[in-house]
Amino acid sequence: MKHLFLLLSLLAGLIRPTAAQIDTTGGQFHQPLYPVPSVTAGVAYGSAPNSGGTTLPLLMDIYQPVGAPAAPRPLIILVHGGAFLGGSRTDYDVQELCRRFARLGYVTASIDYRLESFFTFSGSRAVVNAVHDLRAAVRFFRQDAATANQYNINPLYIFAGGSSAGAITAVHAAYLDKDAELAALNAPGVAPGLEGSSGNPGYSSAIGAGINLCGAIGNLSWLEAGDEPLVSVHGTTDGIVPYGTGPTFTGDVVNGSGAIQPRAAAVGVPNTLRTFRGAGHVPYNGTSAAQLAYMDTTFRTVRDFLRPLLVAAAPLPVRLTSFTAERQDAGVLLRWQTAQEENSAGYAVEVSADGRSFRHLGFVASRAPYSTTPTSYRFVDREAGGPGLRYYRLRQLDLDGKEAFYGPQVLRFGAEAPLAVYPNPVSGPTATALVASTGGGVLELRDALGRLVSRQTLPAAAGPSQRVALPELASRPPGVYHLLLRDAAGAVQQVRLLKQ
Repeated sequence: MKHLFLLLSLLAGLIRPTAAQIDTTGGQFHQPLYPVPSVTAGVAYGSAPNSGGTTLPLLMDIYQPVGAPAAPRPLIILVHGGAFLGGSRTDYDVQELCRRFARLGYVTASIDYRLESFFTFSGSRAVVNAVHDLRAAVRFFRQDAATANQYNINPLYIFAGGSSAGAITAVHAAYLDKDAELAALNAPGVAPGLEGSSGNPGYSSAIGAGINLCGAIGNLSWLEAGDEPLVSVHGTTDGIVPYGTGPTFTGDVVNGSGAIQPRAAAVGVPNTLRTFRGAGHVPYNGTSAAQLAYMDTTFRTVRDFLRPLLVAAAPLPVRLTSFTAERQDAGVLLRWQTAQEENSAGYAVEVSADGRSFRHLGFVASRAPYSTTPTSYRFVDREAGGPGLRYYRLRQLDLDGKEAFYGPQVLRFGAEAPLAVYPNPVSGPTATALVASTGGGVLELRDALGRLVSRQTLPAAAGPSQRVALPELASRPPGVYHLLLRDAAGAVQQVRLLKQ
């Protein structure tokens, strides 16, 4: 389950000493107990091709507290701003925050990441590449903690954040955690998968909390119950990244901190938002009196949010990176993969004919209740084959009895309907269209008055059907909507759906 806190007693004897509870007594992680930190500049944490195809080294500067106790330290990774076109790890705001938090006792790192060319700029590609690079940096430190331990970090206490474009990167690294969400971004030319290929494979890229300084998320539905805590600061008159919902500097419509906060509260994600009334973009980035005052407030807001997270073990959540269902001669093969598991007993496989009432099919035990490496699972449903729709979901069970649900995945048996939507009525943040194999076409979502909500161009389907996410429903009011499929020959199919 994607819970974020677990009593230390559950971990006793199951994790190595470096994952023990952090000592916050004596002003640790709250007062500047240490002098100017030592800085190791230009540390390579990976490499990846940029949008032009040139492979670039990925570098970071690492700040370590001087004179701190030998116990492993929590880590904060920060990502600079610059509209995904400029900026660097030596920008004032990220450097200053790295220095300040290192003086509290944290290990901190400021990373560079791949930037876009002005002439070939793609906002979706910029975000996905930056997320992949940030995840490689997280894996770098977990790999170091498991091997040379050069930087003395505690792998259970890794936090990531950034400023402006860096905050957008960190927020998506925290909440863009499903293949369908990644596919919805439709980013051109990026490495496949949620983890990417920027370096240090085989280690978890999960973070314990996100730090959002004037950032945004592409879709509020990606923020779900049990997700990582988030601390945000944002100015209400930000003209670069909107405080609420609106276009950002990339031209894409996003949801800023003022829109993220109520969504996080509604789904129960721990969060704090410090609103700077009347302030513009990154008001803390500079050395004027006003900018320094904003920096002081930003620093204290993040400090006071993170410190309570250190007093109990912050285990990694179970994070499902893929869940698929495909037909086989003997039935249906279900496959899923986790990036890490914490306190996990296993997965109950459930099936439904209507997407609402599910029954138990079988159980697959976790290979390891505590794991920070990718793990694959499979289950074969040998009952399948009758006509109609068949919905599959996973009920993930913790050792302490808690549970979380993943899915559903849906398959149609018998004659293929040209167009279907599940679930319908739509009770969650989004829905999926199931489109029978065609030579391509256009899928339109319209409201009850016929006004266009969204339009997607569909490629020719390779299999019997294709699934198309409808994330636009997350921000739409309840009511009746119509989904229209116009195939390459001009024929139109339509299905009516209800959002509750």
